[in-house]
Amino acid sequence: MQLSFLGKSYSTSTPAIDATITGETATFMGCSYARKQFTVVKRQQPAELTYRGVRYAR
Repeated sequence: MQLSFLGKSYSTSTPAIDATITGETATFMGCSYARKQFTVVKRQQPAELTYRGVRYAR
């Protein structure tokens, strides 16, 4: 995905989200639904970052 902030373009990726049905059911406002457990894969952060034109490392 291509984004821009203050005139600078950068690209980002969306993390993968895995949904597993737990076998439990719940009721909300009279409607039943199957509950799911969500797991989100953590993204790798860049080693070098830039803040106001100054580069620094984590």
